Amino acid sequence: MKSSILIASLAVGLAIYSTGINAQETKKEEPIIKVDFTVYSLKRLQDLKFIHGDRQGASELEFFSSARSRLYEYEGPNPIIFFRETPAPTIEDPNAVNRIKVAELSLPQEGGEFLFIFFPDYSSENEKYRIYPLDDSKSELPNGSIRFFNATSFQLEGVFGQNKINLAPGPSEAYRVSGTSMSLGLGFRHEDKFHMSYNGPVGLETDSRGLFILFPPFVKGSAILQTRYLRDSKPEPKQDPEVTSESPQSAAL
Repeated sequence: MKSSILIASLAVGLAIYSTGINAQETKKEEPIIKVDFTVYSLKRLQDLKFIHGDRQGASELEFFSSARSRLYEYEGPNPIIFFRETPAPTIEDPNAVNRIKVAELSLPQEGGEFLFIFFPDYSSENEKYRIYPLDDSKSELPNGSIRFFNATSFQLEGVFGQNKINLAPGPSEAYRVSGTSMSLGLGFRHEDKFHMSYNGPVGLETDSRGLFILFPPFVKGSAILQTRYLRDSKPEPKQDPEVTSESPQSAAL
């Protein structure tokens, strides 16, 4: 599935998706989307939630440093809203909280299966995130395959097994893995010189699939990229259908 709404680039040069819909003005005639999704962020985020399609209940997201989250589901109108809660006690309700929106995302009406990759929005003075909704269906990334996601501004090139590859910013096609391990060498060219960024083996079981993400260097000016390898071998259980009961909020989303 290919999303079609591209907006301004991240500081690292990766084009991502967003929405201009006012989340406060949900209309009854808006189409309903149904989405199964996992989440990931290079920096492990905590205490983030998303609002359910009824715009009342909410579920907390759990991020992992080197794996997809468990599977969540959303059924409701666009956009999907992500927020953080801050205490806002009152005399009437000492447990009251404010919901502070940190991200929102609109998806195609047909919905689907996605991995939401969170990136800090450095253009905002407050905590905000931009989200890349990567099609995470088995048709796009079947078992026995590896897909790359170039989250840098570099045009990467190298060799994966016996195949020469070129990786523009964003997701690549899926590559079938022969055996249980293949060598990977990647780098980029700058001022007529080739700089090696990653060189090592990549393993994968036959009943698994892998997403290899390349992030900008940890040290500014370094050629060595940060990498994360997310493997997935079986479907994760969906979220508990229990609805979170929220106290009245005074902060608008």
